[in-house]
Parts: sequence; structure tokens; C-alpha cells
Amino acid sequence: MRDPLTDCSYNKAYKNLKEFSQNGENFCKQVTSILQQRANLEINYAKGLQKLAVKLSKALQTTKKNCLVSAWAWVSEGMKSAADLHQKLGKAIELEAIKPAHQVLSVHEKKKKSLDNEVEKAANLVIGNWSQQLKAKKKLMVSTKKHEALSQLVESSKHTVTKKEKQKLLSKLKKSTEKLAKEDENYYQKNLAGCATRLKWENTLENCYQSILELEKERIKLLYNNLNQYTQHISVFGQTLTTCHTQIHCAISKIDVEKDTQALMEETAVSSTENKSEFLLTDYFEEDLNNAMNKERQESSLKSKLLRLQKDIEKASRDQEGLERMLKSYSRDPAFSDAESQKITAALMDETNLKLDLLQANSYKLSSVLAELEQRPQPSHPCSNSIFKWKEKPPVWPRSAVVFARLYILFKPDKMMN
Repeated sequence: MRDPLTDCSYNKAYKNLKEFSQNGENFCKQVTSILQQRANLEINYAKGLQKLAVKLSKALQTTKKNCLVSAWAWVSEGMKSAADLHQKLGKAIELEAIKPAHQVLSVHEKKKKSLDNEVEKAANLVIGNWSQQLKAKKKLMVSTKKHEALSQLVESSKHTVTKKEKQKLLSKLKKSTEKLAKEDENYYQKNLAGCATRLKWENTLENCYQSILELEKERIKLLYNNLNQYTQHISVFGQTLTTCHTQIHCAISKIDVEKDTQALMEETAVSSTENKSEFLLTDYFEEDLNNAMNKERQESSLKSKLLRLQKDIEKASRDQEGLERMLKSYSRDPAFSDAESQKITAALMDETNLKLDLLQANSYKLSSVLAELEQRPQPSHPCSNSIFKWKEKPPVWPRSAVVFARLYILFKPDKMMN
């Protein structure tokens, strides 16, 4: 079965940011660990501090270079020439740098675990719905074939069977029709639910992405604050540290936290051209022009499905118009609603727009088949080039064509790029 999470730009961006965040966390842990050892080794300045400086240099070699990392390189040099540092420095480092770092890293670890759980839960809903759709489709296909066979049997034998047998066949046909309608509605509703679960997953990815980004900004500020406090303590330890401190102070003066933050944003941002939303379109037995289904029933069934779609399209359009009016009201009078209500309304607007795209794409696809059956000109649709099919090979199903829509519509273009 095709993985519904594959190639999602939001999912890729979230994973890339997690990897970037993990590298930064590892560096922060290495620095914190080194500072702790520095505090413990203050009484054995020369040899112990020299070894620690080497460890810090190695840690820097495996970390992406930026303003903060360059400044920490000068700290490593400072350690080599500060073998006689006072025990007071070790205690100050422990209290003002190590303790806050451990607290921040502990909070970050718990927060990231919670965010990962949220993403996994939402992703499981998408996978579950995807699987349910394929199962419901297969069940509907089998029932449609059986119903078609029964319909043909009733037609072919209506003049050759007794009245009692004819009544019996009609009763079976009625039950088959009711069952088919129920399974058809079940498949249709699961398809619509797929849109909601997909959006919930992508919104969860977006929210978690922003949360991790904020944690990364906090970590950068923590390292900056630790480095700044570190040099402040060194500066009071006399003329023997003057040269070392001058070098470190010079490096710190060049630190640009905004520049490092901007570099983080640029390296992990997703291009707006890659933002795509993928939805599974319905694929009915009646759409196969090569099947053995009676042409009149085939047309009737397609028209019935188109009518259902048209009703939902009209409802979604009304919802869209209502939300547009609300957003215009918020724009004219910001005091009319708070920021959270505006955000919720905007999210509902995005969801409604995508739902309408899904419904219209389904309607266009069925209308194209019906037009071919009735030998009419093909309808047009702006997303017609974004609809494609692929075939899977199940063990018992002779034909399994899954219709998939890749709607190349900019979906919330500001997502994950702010």
C-alpha cells in the first residue's frame, strides 16, 4: 500500500528541523558537560584544563559553524592559557551556566517528546483513514460487481421464470441495492474524513514545527548568555588572563544572535513551491468504461453521485462565503474579534477551501466520464493536470486503480517559513 505520508513537504521540514535541533541539543549538552568538568578541574588547573580544552575543540569540529560556535572556539583557547583559574570561577560556572542549561535541556526534552507524540498520533489517523478508504473501496467494488450481476440476471430471466421466482429475485435486488447504497455512502464519508485528518496532521506538524523552532531560539540565547557570563567572570581574574579575555571578548562582540537565528530559518525553511496537499479522490466501478455494467445504469449511478457532490459543493461554497464575510469584518474592525478567533476562522477558511477543491475535483472526474458516455464535450477544470492515477497489484483484485489528486495549490504559503 502506498504510504500517504511520503513526500509531504511539511513532514520533511519537521524531520529536518528535528535533526537540526538534535545536533544543537547535542552541542549544548557537550558544552554544558565541558563546563561542569571545568568547574571540577579548577584545583588541577594546568593539566586538567588543557585536556578539557581539547575536548571542547573536538565538540566544535562536529558542529555547524556560526557566530556562537566561533566564539566558543576562543573559549577553548582561553581554557588552555587559564590553567591557574580560581576555584571561585568553577563555582560560578556551576551556578550560573550549568544549572540553567540542565533545566532548559530537561524542559526541552519533555516538550519535544510531547510534540513527537502529537505528530505521531495525527499521522496514525491519516494512515488509518487511508487504509479504511482502500478497504471500503474494495468492499464497494465487490458489492457493485455482485449487484450488477444480479441486475443482469433479473433482466435476462424476467420472461423465463415464474411469478414467485421473479418476486424472489426482485427482493434480492432490492436488498442488494440498499446494501450497495450503504457501502457507497460509507466509502464517500471516509473519503471526506480523509481531508480532515490530513489537515489535522499538517496543522499539527506546523504547530510542532513552530514550537521546536522556539526551543531552538531559546537554546541559542542560553548559549549566548552562558558565554557572556563566562567571560564576565574571567575578566576579574587579573592581568594573567588579559590576553585570553581580550580574544574572547573580541569574538563575543561579533556575535549576532539574530544572524544565527536567521541562518537557522533559512536552512530549515520550506520553499513555497514545494508546499503541496495531496488527497485521495473517489474511484468508482462505474468510472471504468470497459466494465460490463449496463450503460443506462452506469449513467444513472454517475448522475446520482454527481448530484450528491453538487449538494456538498453548494454547502461548502456557502460556508466559504460566510467565512469570507467574517474575515472581511475582522479586517475592517480588528476590535470585533480577538487574535485567537481570527486564527481559528482563517484555519477554517483554509480547510473549507481545500474541501471545496476536493469536491470539485471529484465532480470534474465523474463529469468527464459521464460526458464520454453521453458523447458530449469534455468539461474543463483548472486542476485537471494535477489529477493522476496509479495501479496497485493486490493479491486477489484483478483491477485496482486508485485515483489520487495532487492539487498544486499554495496551501497556507506562510506555513513553516516564518
